[in-house]
Amino acid sequence: MEPEEKRIKAWMAPIVYFGLKNSAYEFLENLSYFLSAGMSLDGALASLEEESSSKRMRKIIGRIKEDIQKGISLAQSFENQRFFSTSITEMIRTGELSGKLLENLKLIIILNDEDKKLKSRLSSSLLYGTIIIVLTISVGVGTAWFALPRIASVYGDMGTDLPLITKMFIAGGKFMVMYGSIFMPIFVLFVIMILYFLFSFPKTKFVGHIILFHLPLVKKIIKESEITRFGYLMGNIIEAGLPINNALKIMPGTTTFKNYKRLYEHLHTRVSEGISLSDALKSYEKTKKLIPGSVMQMIVSAEKSGKLAEMFLRISALYSAKLESTSRNLPIIIEPILLLMVGIGVALFALATVLPIYNLVNINM
Repeated sequence: MEPEEKRIKAWMAPIVYFGLKNSAYEFLENLSYFLSAGMSLDGALASLEEESSSKRMRKIIGRIKEDIQKGISLAQSFENQRFFSTSITEMIRTGELSGKLLENLKLIIILNDEDKKLKSRLSSSLLYGTIIIVLTISVGVGTAWFALPRIASVYGDMGTDLPLITKMFIAGGKFMVMYGSIFMPIFVLFVIMILYFLFSFPKTKFVGHIILFHLPLVKKIIKESEITRFGYLMGNIIEAGLPINNALKIMPGTTTFKNYKRLYEHLHTRVSEGISLSDALKSYEKTKKLIPGSVMQMIVSAEKSGKLAEMFLRISALYSAKLESTSRNLPIIIEPILLLMVGIGVALFALATVLPIYNLVNINM
């Protein structure tokens, strides 16, 4: 190893030790640090391989280093590893072709940080509702498992005709006593499987996406988050000097929603054919469902004035503020719905408990 590279490696070691984990983005972050410090690509990869605490990452970095030494491009090597997303590979490829590899590495890191902030904002807004739902289900299951059997035994000794709602609760209590230990694990597993097939399994998750797009508030959040991401990515990538069709080629790999993925693929195909971005947007029949008319008008005017990158960043900032407002208001909207559901459950339980006593009092009178 060259003396200069040894000096840089010693200076960068603390960053590698604390920052490098089994993650593509963290690997790229550390790679950009080494390249920014003036290290060669070979030297940077050798240092990262040596400093990595992950056996898997050491193997991946070792294979990348071998590919580079054979004259294979970094983007092609990334593609060979099947460890990095398509969007990352394409940005690395365009960076190599344009001579802006370091700039594109830094851009990938910035975009990833922004994406994490966006997801964190959405997760925090949904946390309250999730906690309430989990607590409601837990209380409901606990009541059915422990309280209902006792009520069933008390009312069973009365020998009177019980209301239908009470009979249903008693039947539920008896069922939980007899089969609760078997039913609950199966039920939890069933719910997990349903959620997996609806939102994670590649071949069926489009069904979950269709369901989400039919929920008014959720649909609004998805649309605002996608437009925020679309504007931010396109604005920064175009500002970095990449052609629009190259930027659009990256976009399908940045979303998990099939309808937006198809839109980006259509835009890339049409723009690559020489059609303007605004005309490509108009030519897609489902554009209005995914991109608001106001955003399309902003893109049309920006394309005519030659300020597309600036306009995309403005769109991103505008919809980021909208998304923040929607996310902040989400718990306020969900809270009364959840309270209503809890109230209905409590009211039914109270009726099932009180009605037999009321009937018994009337009989004795």
